Amino acid sequence: MRYNSSYGEKYVFIDYSGDPGLKNSDTSHLVVAAVLLVDHENLEKLTAAICGFRAGLGWNELDEFKFSSTRKSVTKELLKFISKYKFESYIAVVNKTKITSVPQFYSGETLYNYVIKELLLKLKLPNETNIIIDGVYDKKQAQRTRTYLRQALTQSGVEKCRISFVDSRKESLIQLADCCWIGSTLI
Repeated sequence: MRYNSSYGEKYVFIDYSGDPGLKNSDTSHLVVAAVLLVDHENLEKLTAAICGFRAGLGWNELDEFKFSSTRKSVTKELLKFISKYKFESYIAVVNKTKITSVPQFYSGETLYNYVIKELLLKLKLPNETNIIIDGVYDKKQAQRTRTYLRQALTQSGVEKCRISFVDSRKESLIQLADCCWIGSTLI
């Protein structure tokens, strides 16, 4: 996927794992991972490297690197292979069993939005940033998430940001966020 650098040279790719719901959830934790890149040229090189690594495995372009299903040895080799590129990875882990009576999280969507917002605020982003998030295939939910994140980021000084939602099968850097839990900075 190609990205326009008109929103600055910073890129944040975000993936999550676990059900963000609090009631009747199959997962006890919500994990949000982010990969931060500082320039468009590096983004292109890193994407090409990941695609090349995938091809070297004999995988097609829609075969996905996923923390939960990719063999750990392959994930480690991927991270070793791309270690020469400049990027930072971060992770936020929420133990949902510890959330007892917080009415602000009345739905999984509000918890999901809140955790992404907190992660982005910890990254201390510049005024112009591209934020690319996995999933959210419901257009109304995507718009609510964009509005929520833009309001929070504007209050923290990030006045111009582009927030996009993509299918992780089509974006190698979302897949990288998914796999970067090994060696990530815990926020």
